[in-house]
Amino acid sequence: MPCRYGATPEHRVLVELVEADIEIGFRLVDMLEPGMADTSRLMSAIEDVYAGVVARVNRLQTPERENFEPLVTELRRAVRLALPPSSLGG
Repeated sequence: MPCRYGATPEHRVLVELVEADIEIGFRLVDMLEPGMADTSRLMSAIEDVYAGVVARVNRLQTPERENFEPLVTELRRAVRLALPPSSLGG
């Protein structure tokens, strides 16, 4: 049966992992509460998920990578907006 993601199951899994990581990233950002005393653990988890998204997206072919770019950009933006300026590392 043809797959909407590509020809191989490995490719489908890669795309689904990107989708899942993006969803997890947004949910973790939603967990950041204004005025939280210690966001370091949660931010570390968000950064790990974001790094995984970027690494997986970079393994995709160009047209698929371009499809994910807006979501990856929005995730990075959401992370930056959720944190106080002093917490941003890069």
